[in-house]
Amino acid sequence: MNILVAIDFSDITEQVLLQANKMGQALSAQLFLVHVAEPNPDHIAYDYDPAAMYAIDPAEIRDSIAKRFHEEHKKLQGYAEDLRGHGLESKALMVQGPTVDLLLKEAEELAVDFIICGTHGKGLISQVLLGSTSEVLVKHSPLPVLLVPQPAED
Repeated sequence: MNILVAIDFSDITEQVLLQANKMGQALSAQLFLVHVAEPNPDHIAYDYDPAAMYAIDPAEIRDSIAKRFHEEHKKLQGYAEDLRGHGLESKALMVQGPTVDLLLKEAEELAVDFIICGTHGKGLISQVLLGSTSEVLVKHSPLPVLLVPQPAED
């Protein structure tokens, strides 16, 4: 059995990993931890005031993005290593692009049996106007999706 575990490095990640560990152990499954990084902002400077453009160094922006991607990849690899320490076969994958499309593409390519992802419990207005990644994933996935809810605040 193969399970895709969507990782977004938010506050819910720890809960998602706990559920993945439980499910992986119970089903003797291989886990694929997948993080979809934000698309490369080729035109990031277009949102800035043209008068301030001289202060923006594109190399610094690229270096900052590269550093963040490197740190995210290292963290993702650490999660996979922790799961391997619990006796689970686990691989970390980082891809870049549209989140739901890439999660579904990876799920198909990896021949997973289901997907685990967190849900952040955004408010109704936010869901109506924007939707949520987990909601869109559930609607478009041909596979079962286990949603891990945000823990209730005390």
